[in-house]
Amino acid sequence: PPEDLRAVKPAEAASMIKDEIEPIGGFTGDAFIQPAFLSSQALTALIFIMVQSFWLGMVAMSIVLIQAFVIPYLRREQLRLGRLRQIAARHLAGRIGEIVDGSRTIQTYGLKAFSEAEIGSRLGRLFKIRADLYKRKFAVKYLNTILAQVTPFFFYSIGGYLALRGSLDLGQLVAVIAAYRDLPPPIKELIDWEQRRADVTIKYEQVIAQFNGHALLPEDRPATTTPINDADPIIVSDLNVNDQRGQPQIAAASFTIPRPSRVALIGSPGSGRDILARALGRQITQYEGSIAIGARDLATMSPAETASVIAYVPPDPELFSGTIRDNVILSLRHHAPPPGDVREMRWLEAMRTGNPLTDETADWCDYEQAGASSPDELEDHVIELLGELPIGGDLYDFGLRGTIPASTNETVKARVVAARHAIRARLEQSGLDRLIEPFDSERFNPHATIGENIIFGVVAGARLVGPERAADRYFRSIIAVEALTDPLVDIGLRIAENGVEVFADLPSGHPLFERFSMIRASDLDMYAAIVEQSRSDERGTGLSDSAIDELISLALGYVEPRHRLGLVTPELEQRILRARQSFRAYLPQEYVGEIEFYEPYTLVASAPLRDNLLFGRVAQNVANAEQRVSRFLKETLPELDMERLVYSLGLDFEVGPRGQALFAPQRVAVSIARALVGHPQILIIEDALRSFGDDQRELVLAALARRMQGGTLILTASEHPETLPSDVTIRVDGPRVHVEVDELNKRERGDPSRAAEADEPEETLSRDRVEPVSGDTAVSPNQRQAVEGR
Repeated sequence: PPEDLRAVKPAEAASMIKDEIEPIGGFTGDAFIQPAFLSSQALTALIFIMVQSFWLGMVAMSIVLIQAFVIPYLRREQLRLGRLRQIAARHLAGRIGEIVDGSRTIQTYGLKAFSEAEIGSRLGRLFKIRADLYKRKFAVKYLNTILAQVTPFFFYSIGGYLALRGSLDLGQLVAVIAAYRDLPPPIKELIDWEQRRADVTIKYEQVIAQFNGHALLPEDRPATTTPINDADPIIVSDLNVNDQRGQPQIAAASFTIPRPSRVALIGSPGSGRDILARALGRQITQYEGSIAIGARDLATMSPAETASVIAYVPPDPELFSGTIRDNVILSLRHHAPPPGDVREMRWLEAMRTGNPLTDETADWCDYEQAGASSPDELEDHVIELLGELPIGGDLYDFGLRGTIPASTNETVKARVVAARHAIRARLEQSGLDRLIEPFDSERFNPHATIGENIIFGVVAGARLVGPERAADRYFRSIIAVEALTDPLVDIGLRIAENGVEVFADLPSGHPLFERFSMIRASDLDMYAAIVEQSRSDERGTGLSDSAIDELISLALGYVEPRHRLGLVTPELEQRILRARQSFRAYLPQEYVGEIEFYEPYTLVASAPLRDNLLFGRVAQNVANAEQRVSRFLKETLPELDMERLVYSLGLDFEVGPRGQALFAPQRVAVSIARALVGHPQILIIEDALRSFGDDQRELVLAALARRMQGGTLILTASEHPETLPSDVTIRVDGPRVHVEVDELNKRERGDPSRAAEADEPEETLSRDRVEPVSGDTAVSPNQRQAVEGR
């Protein structure tokens, strides 16, 4: 159930599955075969000894019995410590997971020392448990070894005495001693097996206690026996929800929500309002009373059946690592594909164990639920849906910054190259060509960095990336041959001197660093030391190799129109152009796949789509050039039939772990799109709109009103949303629930569910539809007067 899942830390669950369940499976293979095999070995040796000499056999049997009973008894404390170690390790994993999740809070409030102390204390307690465990373990092993080695002593002493007395033949004594050598190993392994059995039993009990079988939700069923129609009302009967302390959160609530309708769930945040929304959305299952949709009780429905009817958007959306597309269509991935090839070993094992036989890499999307017949139609539907939400503009920007996948067919690549030349022609026709300095192999591009001008391409591999470029042997050999080393070092020194002089007194977070400085605040002291070192030698010959690398790296990022230090002369431009030609002409074989050079009629796959379309750099010495270019692309790309590609690449944007690459409003928009893409009958949004500003909230409410026509929308709010008229208003005051039904909104909106009642007298309609129900439900006197008066 959702309540139990929320109580389990993710890292603890992963630790249980990874470290506690696997040993159970490993032990199962030896559970019966190993004791039978080892027991037969031990019995064979023991019976042979007793046949040779009864008294020596009794001595061997006594030692075996002591080992069989005393050693397991002494290991009880070892098992207890093992259980404590398992629990402590699980809690440590859970706490580490919490610290990783809350790393921003820890950094914000300077909790590093406290967190380290807490983890250190947990590690100390775990170390003590392990130390006690190993002390006990080796003490038992020591005793077991003593018992195993004392038996030959008795054989030599007692057997030797009997041989001297003539009671035992010397050959029999030798045979007994030889047979005993085969007795201790299986006995020791049997004791170890018993230890493993007890340890696995503890793990099994711990896992069963964590995942209690009697509280599991109903299993998914392929089809419901009683279908749920759009007009089936939501019937809540005597609903009681208590918190963990037994305090009531919802008390004796009974009401009926007609469908389809708009429902405003009003109350303060964190109150019973949210509890009621979660209960209706199947996020709370431990309650008294019943919640039914028509004739179907929500408690008897499986998660798959519930998901086919109800979509729920939480206040803090949960996104998974992957793309925006993956997260939006996640709600459609319940259409199981055919089973895999059962001839493969993994499928055979899955059949034996009852695991799923379906392949997760297959197409799981239920296109019919989304109203699409193919992946392309589904993508169009997702793009249209996101375009109605506040993330539409961001999706467009993501697409322009995205790269075209290598698997893209050649037709699309050719369209991008054709659009590049069409954009250039339109820029010239409209007189905007001065906004873009195009890439030309024969010309220096003043709006690109010095490093970009030398390489004249995009670095696709791990070489020549960032600071590593200045230290690369091939790159350094090229700039040395073209006499660029000293000029670049001088440019780097000038930049460093300027940065140290201008930004030395600014705090590290000052916005001027980001806007104008080529030096990071954290590197300012390093460059100050380099500048001081260079002043001791005018030629800079006293600089270390690492300092020279840093200065060259700094110079490679210089752009004259942006930084305006007057460091790039026409002579230097010519040297850079010669270095460009040499760099490409003599490129070693191992560098071939590392760089994609700019070619007018070739797509640069590693470059963003925007760079491929503009094929140049925006002029930084023209006012508002960036905004004018963005506006030009926004107007031109639809005419070139490229807008669909832009949005498609935007859907490929990686959201990061838990969606951290997106802002909160963007995450909520993706979560709402995920809920809407499958056309749910009932959509419940719990305080998710708080992340939006006023304008964005109105945009979302308008999209919800359009998309949920003919469906039921339940929206929580602190006060009634005026922009979304409701048919039912549910006010939650503490644990008490009050319901107000307004049928006039349905009539005035022309709701199809009320079309059949259009010819009825309105007074009759009010009597039939607006009436109080049991419990705390009531119809407001104002609404009753309004309905009856009308």
